[in-house]
Amino acid sequence: MASPTQKATRRPHAKTRTGCRVCKSRKIKCDETRPSCRNCIRRGINCDFNISTHPTAPSPHIANSSTGHTPTSQVTSPIDTSIHHQHAPAGWFSALDLELLHHFTTSTCFTFSAEPMLRNFWRVNLPQMGFSYEYVLRGLLAVAALHLSRFKPQRRDTLIEQAMVHYNAASSMVLTILNDFTSPHSVPIFFFSMLTTWFAFANPREPDNLLLISNGVTPEWVFLFRGMRSVIELNADAISSIAALGFIFDSGRRMNEVWETTTPPEHEGLKELENTLKLYVKDPQKLDELTHGIESLKRSFVYFSNGNFTDDQRLRAAFMWLFKVRENFVKLLKERDNEALCVLSFFCVLLQRLDYIWCIEGWGMHLVGRIYSVLDEGYRLWIRWPIEEIGWVP
Repeated sequence: MASPTQKATRRPHAKTRTGCRVCKSRKIKCDETRPSCRNCIRRGINCDFNISTHPTAPSPHIANSSTGHTPTSQVTSPIDTSIHHQHAPAGWFSALDLELLHHFTTSTCFTFSAEPMLRNFWRVNLPQMGFSYEYVLRGLLAVAALHLSRFKPQRRDTLIEQAMVHYNAASSMVLTILNDFTSPHSVPIFFFSMLTTWFAFANPREPDNLLLISNGVTPEWVFLFRGMRSVIELNADAISSIAALGFIFDSGRRMNEVWETTTPPEHEGLKELENTLKLYVKDPQKLDELTHGIESLKRSFVYFSNGNFTDDQRLRAAFMWLFKVRENFVKLLKERDNEALCVLSFFCVLLQRLDYIWCIEGWGMHLVGRIYSVLDEGYRLWIRWPIEEIGWVP
């Protein structure tokens, strides 16, 4: 046991003065990793560094770190994806980020589509857009990190952590400009929302994640994904003028026209659920929301039951349901409404049939299992068809 004299001569612990404000307020040690320390990453909160201790001289050629905005003198059009010879923001573009960019352009980009023109856009044009809009670059690096983590299990934790660093930083930038859909950021935000959707599916799943509702709230990616409609409507002419972008949106527009005008055939499982809902749900407004969700699912199932459709079209059909489902239906899910959860369980079948896509793998099983655990006992009989179709065992 140390003597009183020894205790008096013990050297005091050296305190850091450069940690983030969050760690300082919680009186815990900060590892000072920038742009987000590990403590903040684990808690899922924005890391607020006291930047006055280590000021970094801003470069006139780079995107502003707080807004992700490129000086207007360097942006020739809202959808100009050429390289502007910008320098990456000092302090965040590391050797690992170079590895992630390489992985994105040689592997991840090819998983988004089987169509050659779309693949080339993801491989060439999107990284070029990222050199002008930092949040796009960070978004694709985040997705690439999650993709690479599947092939490097020994580095999985590091790669997932790096993915969260980039995604959190990108989200903070986008939140400051999200409501200005007519700005030069409109199209970059559109593609960031697509990256965000892939990130949401690829990110390790929380036990309570019901896809459209996670931990009792609507995830950020849902707002971005469903907000794409406004971007398309307000920038239709500009988008159509660029061949690569026009191809993407024309394909989606044609599919939407078929979706809206074609009467889907009856689906045995969905028809049974619809009849059951009409028998038990007495609130006409609620029944209308549930019926709309079922009708949209019928249209999605057409693309999976017909062998004439491509894998790309099936993926779009599943995402189309997420795009079309109404806000009131999402609110019912937030309240863990039994009937709405039963409708969502049929969407699990579509996810299970897309299980070959790396970021969707396992979602069908996870979601139907989570729904089963949340449902009241009597309602579990209502979802026998999706359970049996997926092959999940309660």
